[in-house]
Amino acid sequence: MKVRELIAGLDEKQRRSVSKCLDECRLVDPEEEVLVEVSKEVLDFVKVLANPIRLSILKMLMNRWMCVCLIAKALDQDQTLISHHLRSLKRMGLLEERREGKIRFYRTNPKSLREGIDGLIKEIGVPKSEASD
Repeated sequence: MKVRELIAGLDEKQRRSVSKCLDECRLVDPEEEVLVEVSKEVLDFVKVLANPIRLSILKMLMNRWMCVCLIAKALDQDQTLISHHLRSLKRMGLLEERREGKIRFYRTNPKSLREGIDGLIKEIGVPKSEASD
């Protein structure tokens, strides 16, 4: 949808005010396309990271293997809750899993995490020079 189409959808008072402002300041090109749709993959990635426990798990497991009981102890949370969060992270490909006997160990998959972050940056439209600062 173009900016001019958005302006056309405003009530008369808003339309006059915005049009006057745009004529004077030229901050927005009325012919510019406004993109609002976000890909499902990016939305899912952001939802997973939005939970403070999952984000803490990713941070804790960067460059180290840990089992559920150690993660639960470090975060002072119930093992069942941690297992639930680990499943969510694993389903997104953000964790690697390794079995040692009966115990499962997990660590962050940095490649997958980087792909998710890069996808988010691309989706939002951050220019490369600003994204790497």
